[in-house]
Amino acid sequence: MKPLVFFITGTSGSGKSTLVENLHENLSYVEVHDFDEGGVPPNADEKWRRDRTDSWLKKAKEYAQDGKSTIICGVSVPSEIKNSSEYDNSLNMHYGFIHIDSDEIKKRLSSRNWDAKEIQDNINWAKHIEAEVLLQEDYYVVDGVKNNALEVADKFIEWIEKKR
Repeated sequence: MKPLVFFITGTSGSGKSTLVENLHENLSYVEVHDFDEGGVPPNADEKWRRDRTDSWLKKAKEYAQDGKSTIICGVSVPSEIKNSSEYDNSLNMHYGFIHIDSDEIKKRLSSRNWDAKEIQDNINWAKHIEAEVLLQEDYYVVDGVKNNALEVADKFIEWIEKKR
């Protein structure tokens, strides 16, 4: 079986970190990583995100050479992935998105004491990322409001296992 690479994304507060924990517990045969492993610097910007994307693609290629599939879960953008110097057309790429609506984003980020501008920026960001994911050849979207964290994980696990 050919190794697979999954990038699962969503906006802040969508449940990506919780998903990583659930995937670790349930998919021992896949290398699962949080995009933000190693921390996020206070000045994290597009350049930082693109550099992290490069490093994760490089790691996914190394895993693929060893016959292992990879899941990277975090704020990643399909166009940045495909424009990376580390992108390889031979990688068997799949894109997932955790969808939460604008009201839920406001609720979750307000509870983290985000200000109104930061929240609106993240609402816009979520729409941008989702639109990019929907343009990909192979994508999967899970509703992070209608489904609790375990259900979100179960849906992604089912999708991933169908791809094997």
